Amino acid sequence: MAKKRRRKKNNQSGVATLIFVLALFVIGGGVGVRYLMNDFFGTQNRSTAQVSTSETPEQKRQRRFISAMAKPAVRVYKKNHQVLPSIVVAQAIIESNWGQSQLYQQADNPFGMKGNYNGNTKLFPTTEYVNGKAEKINAYFRVYPSLEAAILDHDAVVSRQFLPSGTTNYRTAAKLLQTNGYATDPSYAKKLINVIGTYSLNRFDGY
Repeated sequence: MAKKRRRKKNNQSGVATLIFVLALFVIGGGVGVRYLMNDFFGTQNRSTAQVSTSETPEQKRQRRFISAMAKPAVRVYKKNHQVLPSIVVAQAIIESNWGQSQLYQQADNPFGMKGNYNGNTKLFPTTEYVNGKAEKINAYFRVYPSLEAAILDHDAVVSRQFLPSGTTNYRTAAKLLQTNGYATDPSYAKKLINVIGTYSLNRFDGY
């Protein structure tokens, strides 16, 4: 009988402790829970910060360039549905060497678009493939007032001359660009596909 009474007393003590803790929770406005959540999310944020600081300067520059290209590329694609954002960003990466080319820095032309834009043009050095061999030449390229203007013009030209509108598979689009003569580089389609795969650029095609 004594054992049963002690067990009952212990149970009552446990219930009383639980009620006391709950009362503290209500009175304190859930401070303890908030503390635990803050501690958890603080740890998560620290992990994210550690990943960010582990990037090399080159990786940071590449990430920023992708972001700078992807935002207007997606915005334009929502309007015209002509050239997939993944193709636009990949072409910009290849043609401008991650935004380091003189053509991009001085003319807002990341795609190597030749000719003139509203009468604006400038002579730049470039590499062309003749009979499979790379040759350095000078050519006139379009000078744009902004990156978005460059993307709009690029998409209009590409969809009119090299790529049928409505092409929604980036691999097909890359191969059509090469087949239809957008670039003289015999490995152009392969390079586009590799860049898109390496940096998961097709995530922008779904906005």
